[in-house]
Amino acid sequence: MYKKDLDALISANKLPNFMLIRSNDEFLNEIYASEILEIWSAGELSKDEIYKIYYDEYDFENIKGYLEPSLFSSKNIVHLKTDKLVKTKELKEIISILLKNSDNFFLYELFEGRDFKISNDFIKVFDGNFVRLFKPANPNEAIQILNKKALNLGLKINQNAIFEIYKIHNENLSLSSCELEKFASLNLELNLENVKENVFGLSEISFEEIFNKIINLKDFRNEFFIYIQSGSYNENELLGYLYASFFRIFQIHSYIKINGKLDIKEILGYIPPPQIQANLKNDALKFNTIKFREIFIFLNELDYDLKTKKDLNKTYFMLSALIKLQKLLAQK
Repeated sequence: MYKKDLDALISANKLPNFMLIRSNDEFLNEIYASEILEIWSAGELSKDEIYKIYYDEYDFENIKGYLEPSLFSSKNIVHLKTDKLVKTKELKEIISILLKNSDNFFLYELFEGRDFKISNDFIKVFDGNFVRLFKPANPNEAIQILNKKALNLGLKINQNAIFEIYKIHNENLSLSSCELEKFASLNLELNLENVKENVFGLSEISFEEIFNKIINLKDFRNEFFIYIQSGSYNENELLGYLYASFFRIFQIHSYIKINGKLDIKEILGYIPPPQIQANLKNDALKFNTIKFREIFIFLNELDYDLKTKKDLNKTYFMLSALIKLQKLLAQK
C-alpha cells in the first residue's frame, strides 16, 4: 500500500493486526510505528506492556511463545524494530498465528540501509499489509508529518513555527523532530519567537541562504564553504534542494502566467510566512518559461555528471557548476 492508504487506515481506525513498515529514514518509521501501536493498544495496554524487540534481540521462539493465548491478557502486541530481515519461513509461521487470533498484533519496523534488497517472497508474506515510506516530496508533506509529531507530544500546532524549524534544519525531518521534543520537554510554547531564541542549525549557513545568493547573483562562495563543513553535507542532497527550490518557483511562475493571480496555498498546499511568500513571488517573476527550461536542463546534466564521471572532486565540481548556473541565470 501507499502512505496515503496507511494514513486512511489510521484515520478510520481500521488497521490489520500485522504490518510491515520500511524506510531508510528512522524518523518516518518511528512516527508511524508510534501511531500504529497506539491504535492497537487502544488504552488496554500501556507502552511497557508491548513486547519490544530491537535489532539483534530477535528470537523466533520467544515471539511464538508470547503470541500464544494468555490467562493474564486477551491482547498481545509484538513490536520488532530491526535493520535485518527475518527468515521468510519464520515470518510465515508468526503471521499464521496472527491470522488465527485477531487479538494478536505484530509490527515489523524495518530500517533499510544502503543497497538494501528485499525479495518478493518476503513482501508477499504480509499479504498487502506493508508500506514503504519515503522522504517527503515537498515541504507541505513534511510539515504535515511534523504536525503529527507535535500533536503526539501535546504541542499546540503553529504552522509558521514548524516551517521555520524545518527550514533552519535544512529540511531534515529527524533534526526537526528532535527540536519538537525539546519544546515539549521544556514546556515551551511553539511559536516563532521561541523558535528564533531556541533553535539553531548544525551549520551556520542554511541552504536557503546559498540559494538566495545564487538566484540574486551575489557572491555565495564563502557561504558554500561554510555549508559544506556541516556533517550532513552531501552533493546529491544539495542538488535535490536546488531542483526542488527552482521547481517551487516554477510552479508559482506557471500559476501566475495561466491564472493572472497568485494563490500560494492552492499552488503549494500550505501557506508560508508572509516574507517567504513575497520572496517566492519575486523569484518566480525573475525568469521566463524558456529560462526555466534551461535551468532544469542544466540541473539534469549536472546530476548525470555527478553520477557518471570518475575521479571527480565533487565538492569543487559542484562549486564550479553553481558558478556556471549563476552565469546562466544572469543571461538575458
